[in-house]
Amino acid sequence: MTARPMRLLLAAGLLAVSTMVARAEEVITRFHADIKVAASGEMDVTETIAVVSEGIDIRHGIFRDFPLTFRDRDGRIAHVDFTLEEVKRDGEAEPYHTEDIPGGIRIYAGSAETEVARGAHVYEIRYRTDRQIRYFDDHDELYWNVTGNGWLFPIRAATAHVEMPDAIPAGGVAFYTGPEGSTAQDARILKLDGATVDIATTGPLGAREGLSIVIAQKKGAIAAPTSARTGYWFLRDNLGAIIGWTGFAALFAYYFSSWARVGRDPPAGVMVPRWDPPGGLSPALINYVDNKGFSGQGWTAFSATALQLAVKGYVTLEDLDKAVTFRRTDKPLAGTLPKGEDVLLAAIEKAGGTYTVNKANGTSVQSLGNRFRSAIEGEHRNKYYIHNSGYVTGGVIASILILIGSFWFAHVSEDVVGLGFAMVFAATVGGGMISAFGRALTGGHSLFRKLLAVVAMGFVAFVGLIILSVIILAGMETVDGVGGMALISAAGAIVLLNILFFFLMGAPTPLGRQLMDGIEGFRTYMTLAEKDRMNLMGAPTMSPSHYETLLPYAVALGVEKPWSQNFERWLVTAAAAGAASAAYQPAWYSGHGFSSGRLTDFSSSMASTIASTLPQPKSSSSSGFSSGGFSGGGGGGGGGGGW
Repeated sequence: MTARPMRLLLAAGLLAVSTMVARAEEVITRFHADIKVAASGEMDVTETIAVVSEGIDIRHGIFRDFPLTFRDRDGRIAHVDFTLEEVKRDGEAEPYHTEDIPGGIRIYAGSAETEVARGAHVYEIRYRTDRQIRYFDDHDELYWNVTGNGWLFPIRAATAHVEMPDAIPAGGVAFYTGPEGSTAQDARILKLDGATVDIATTGPLGAREGLSIVIAQKKGAIAAPTSARTGYWFLRDNLGAIIGWTGFAALFAYYFSSWARVGRDPPAGVMVPRWDPPGGLSPALINYVDNKGFSGQGWTAFSATALQLAVKGYVTLEDLDKAVTFRRTDKPLAGTLPKGEDVLLAAIEKAGGTYTVNKANGTSVQSLGNRFRSAIEGEHRNKYYIHNSGYVTGGVIASILILIGSFWFAHVSEDVVGLGFAMVFAATVGGGMISAFGRALTGGHSLFRKLLAVVAMGFVAFVGLIILSVIILAGMETVDGVGGMALISAAGAIVLLNILFFFLMGAPTPLGRQLMDGIEGFRTYMTLAEKDRMNLMGAPTMSPSHYETLLPYAVALGVEKPWSQNFERWLVTAAAAGAASAAYQPAWYSGHGFSSGRLTDFSSSMASTIASTLPQPKSSSSSGFSSGGFSGGGGGGGGGGGW
């Protein structure tokens, strides 16, 4: 066979293949809508959709998306009424099911167990809908997206037959075709007779192109919604936000009444400087009572306890910069130790007399820290301080139910749900940090730490304002607009309320309040200058023994620096007087070039050194007659495809 016949044969084959492919196109050959608008404003719509199935996308049937929301004249998202009446295929009842989609409903015509035959089929979808009429000062109108602009198939012809309650005035019909936003008018009026009009496109519509119509009525021809109906619609449109903010108000009332009953601190007494721990409390308990719970996740109390064991002569401390070693001495145990000291000493003895705190031993340190905190809290929590956690637990459970209910009944889009999670996360992190800063400001910390807390709080507030602004702006851009932001704001407010009362609900007992007054006097004594302390009647004079006795308590109260600085000044004075005590060297401590300043740094940083050794947690493996009219505008619309 020569080259020329071969080329002709190849061309013929390609033509045949291309023809077969063209014929295999799935298409809507005709889309017709019968629309009846009642004087009440309710609409009865029957859509007749003729399609050609080739078993490509249309295998079980077609699906039809219908929007259930629209933006009202105030920019808020409103919800329409929609009732699906029946679905047919080729004149016979067709099985169907529906599912919710963002802002609407998807109707699946057909069954997953049945495949439709290839070829032409005619689907009928009949539904009733309300709240689709637009009311203006001089007229009312139906602005209706007949086909929708979301169809995945081209539409060869689209027609609409509309029956209005009253005669259509002259110039009272408009139409738009093409993709969403198009102002093209490739359609015409086939017939206009009183209250009835027929409209048809003059050319085919491509995929995601549609036909929209606008039909006017004189004012009053369609009944405006009553105030009762409008009120019902308002409640339905904003049910999620209403549940959220009503729940917030109820939660606030619950928390406030609970706090007034059990969470108020007893009134403070008179603060008098004192030079001994009130109630004979251990350093760990001093830290626990002063902070209404442990500070620094309990590692400050842990460090103070280690120093206390060292001062008592039961252990020695070896400072290794990034590690700390506790060594048991030969001194026998005399009597019973406080709970925290007993737990720590037992761990050292169990480890063979030497216990090293470093990253390699992080898991063991974490376990020891848990046992240490549990031992103290288990025995003394309700004696000095009551967390009233049951009240908070009840509030948290109620908050979860309110948040679930508010988002469930809001019917919001995935964008708003995502922003809701972002707001909840931001409120949780921000509220926790602000609460921590608040405790730093109200606790017995140094002026520098309080100033640092103020600066940090200002920075967090600034960053939080930026994040909040981004969330608000993003929320305003979503399809749920202002209504979605009301819901998101309610979610954030509920989270912040729980965090606030988590820290407020706990309260010291009367004994705890009395001890807190004594602790404040104890702290004041250790921060006074030497001359001021000497003015106190009966106050002990500074000495290495006195300094060491109170050093663990100074660490527990966060005033180890001023207490050690007072000791350093005394050492200078002692050295000038030639006292032997000027060559101070504690037998229980060894480090890199000892000095009292070195000991100060060591005692103040031990808690952070211990915390840094802990293992890190493992990571785990979205009016139509004006110049503003366009295709895709108005009610109705949506789109569809095959499945």
